[in-house]
Amino acid sequence: MIGQLLSILVLGAMISAVYALVAIGFTMIFGVGGVLNLAHGALIMIGAFAYLALTSTAGTISLPPIVGFVLAVAITAGASYVLYAGLVSYIEDNIVITFLATVVVALLVTEVIIIRFGASPSQLIPVVAGSITLEVVGTRIRYVELVAFVVSWIAIGLLWYYVTKTDEGRSILATSMSRRGAELTGVDLETVKSRTWLIAGAFAGIAGVFIGTLQSTAPEMWLNPLALAFIIVVIGGIGSIKGSVVAAYLIGYLETASIEILGPSFQGVLSLIVLAAVLLVLPQGLYGRELVHE
Repeated sequence: MIGQLLSILVLGAMISAVYALVAIGFTMIFGVGGVLNLAHGALIMIGAFAYLALTSTAGTISLPPIVGFVLAVAITAGASYVLYAGLVSYIEDNIVITFLATVVVALLVTEVIIIRFGASPSQLIPVVAGSITLEVVGTRIRYVELVAFVVSWIAIGLLWYYVTKTDEGRSILATSMSRRGAELTGVDLETVKSRTWLIAGAFAGIAGVFIGTLQSTAPEMWLNPLALAFIIVVIGGIGSIKGSVVAAYLIGYLETASIEILGPSFQGVLSLIVLAAVLLVLPQGLYGRELVHE
């Protein structure tokens, strides 16, 4: 029993760090621009398939995994920026149209992925191969899980430093609190939004490579991360980075415990129960604030 609890603690910590990346990008875009970006899952999928295209031994390009990982993150960040600059920036004032447009983009990306890679799941080469068995815990951990945990926390730490210690980062934080207030203090909203979409895209790229490696890389893989991001952001509080991290760990541990104790078919049940409870008792989330119409 103790071994099972330790296993839940270790494995839950690993996957929760990646979940936090998924949710932070989603909540930053909503917090800064008020855009519910349903193409966020598609960006995660772009990260996974870009890594596949760059590192697969069956393709025309077969780069080392580390190089492929960096390029996949850069490609996803670029795709996120293009999505904002080429589409969302023109329609973001209309919430419904923006909502529908991002869904269409996600479906379009799915079709392109199917045409290019086929509908069957693909296997990604791990960024770092191999595994280690923790005798005390009684479980085996792949090195890629450790790398995912470390890289995710480095990314979160850098973002935290950026938004709290630099002027450019503080302008993102200020805009998420009050767009009108930020504008009155001289903040260039368009630049802030562009920067936010780039960061969110980079986070989606990192998450995409690790989710694709640890779970599956398939044309429908964007649905689960999108649902996950929505659940975590609602529980943590829309627009709150701290809330996203806390909620990601809550959901990550609930999912890991469900799989270990109840079985894989119960993976998302406890998360949905917690989501329903939060919506009923604390609709603004754990660290959210009530939305203000400016």
